[in-house]
Amino acid sequence: MGSGRALGFALLWLALLVQSAHAEPTVVVLLFDGFSPHYLERFPAPSFERLRAEGSFSHRMQPAFPSMSHSSGVTISTGCWPGRHGIVSNRFLDPDRGLYDGSGAQAWLEDCEHLDRTAERYGVRTASLGWYGRRSGSDPSRPAQRAVDDLERAEQVAELLARPQETRPQLVLAYFSGPDDAGHDTGVESDEVRSAVAKADAAVARVLAAIDEQPDADEFQLLVTTDHGMVPADTIINIARILRRHEIAARAVSAGSTSFLYFENPTQPAIDDALRKLSGYTEFEVVRPESQPDDWHLGEGPRVGQLIVSAHPPYFIEDLEKWPWVFRWLRYVGPDSFPTSFWLAGMHGYHPRSAAVEGILYARGSAFEPGREVEFVRAIDLHPTVLELLGLEVAHPVDGEAARALLR
Repeated sequence: MGSGRALGFALLWLALLVQSAHAEPTVVVLLFDGFSPHYLERFPAPSFERLRAEGSFSHRMQPAFPSMSHSSGVTISTGCWPGRHGIVSNRFLDPDRGLYDGSGAQAWLEDCEHLDRTAERYGVRTASLGWYGRRSGSDPSRPAQRAVDDLERAEQVAELLARPQETRPQLVLAYFSGPDDAGHDTGVESDEVRSAVAKADAAVARVLAAIDEQPDADEFQLLVTTDHGMVPADTIINIARILRRHEIAARAVSAGSTSFLYFENPTQPAIDDALRKLSGYTEFEVVRPESQPDDWHLGEGPRVGQLIVSAHPPYFIEDLEKWPWVFRWLRYVGPDSFPTSFWLAGMHGYHPRSAAVEGILYARGSAFEPGREVEFVRAIDLHPTVLELLGLEVAHPVDGEAARALLR
């Protein structure tokens, strides 16, 4: 009798081990554009409160520099800094391909690989909803996807998670527009931002409910993050006028907080002279690529030009095409800067360790320690962390590593 009971226990234990060995983890990544950690201090967000209690989190995730949507989002997806993956901002020049303006980003990628492609090469069932590289219609293997409301996106994620285990994606990557537009248009304290945060919170709640409904809910690992925060901004730098005033023969390509200067005749005397003239401005700093701060990670390739202009809040820089057309004449005769309260009230792109520019990262599931706050994480660490959760090895050059501070 005793030996039979022992054998029964042994068989049960063996069955549990076999079941555990065949359990497939499901990793879900939700990225909300422009979600400042300060929003969670200012506005109610019960779903994020639940994530804090049930998982690990950080309100200090270092984005790429400049902390713009393209450079930061691609950094998260690839695990590489912009100097390696090549998407150095929302707008830049390539000496062979010309102007990058946000379209066809996959074709501009250099020495790195998007997270979903890495997973697919390992045979992992993957679903990408509005994810980086998937939004480009220039790649036939990645047809462009239509933009959807955040609540509709959450419903798409929920429908994927409700599939039978044998057909359900093991990795779901979903992009949400988040509070980014509201932060730009109306400022970080506005009712519009409050509403956008509430919608993001409702989207998280829908995904959590979908996970809780699954019989294997314990096998789900959920990560919620952003590409950057948001900072009050109210004055635009008229960089074209400044270059004209100082007779600097260079083209400025600008987005958010940063302008890359590409000289018509990039001789050392011409660059030195421009650096001297521009260094007198307090609204921005200007540096050579080889002298950039260590945590910019832009590299010294031709895409960043011969000089980098970086604005200080509340100043920002945008190319003429982004200006309201009625003000475009100011590039010729206008002031060096002018207020934009009629047009824009928030911006990002500033130094990655600036207050409110840093992002959020929440992680909930059996792999993460409940209630643990992590002081600091990096955008480049999400890619290898997700691969580790899936039991995969990093198979392409990355700058990050698994965020062990978040893990049990």
